[in-house]
Amino acid sequence: MPIDFSNAWKTGVKIINEAIALLPNVVLAIVILLLFLLLAVAGKSLAHRWAQRRRKHQGIALLLARLVQTGIFVLGFLIAFSVVAPSFKAGDLIKLLGVGSVAIGFAFQNILQNFLAGILLLLQEPFQLGDLISVTGIEGNVHDIQARATVITTKEGRRVVIPNAILFTSPVAVESTAAKR
Repeated sequence: MPIDFSNAWKTGVKIINEAIALLPNVVLAIVILLLFLLLAVAGKSLAHRWAQRRRKHQGIALLLARLVQTGIFVLGFLIAFSVVAPSFKAGDLIKLLGVGSVAIGFAFQNILQNFLAGILLLLQEPFQLGDLISVTGIEGNVHDIQARATVITTKEGRRVVIPNAILFTSPVAVESTAAKR
């Protein structure tokens, strides 16, 4: 008894033809995403310079610059995704996230805790880039203050990533580079 593969062949050809028909949309979406990525980098730079001129707080400038960059990139991603899948609506995604926000909150509790601690650290500025800090037995110069973690460089030249929740809840010894000047 011969096996009939004609239906499988027709389905495979149909999938390939639909994928080929979708290629121009995928290329356009990639171009849109790359343009928004460039806009995000430029927006981050502009927001950082603007915030530094308006205020003396370096942390606020970093936070604002990263928020602008992330916002522009997310907007570009949503536009690019809607080019590939025209039936996609950002409102549907927002509704889905609203329903699942409790589950997401529990799943990402530590990440959110570090993020909120990072925002508070950037606003309070207990230390700045270049300052020598010591926390939980780790000592080094502050290399980068991110929303989720702070990166320090030890005397040995190693980079250590410290979650901001640890920095926010633990005693931190700070030797300011401004005090040395």
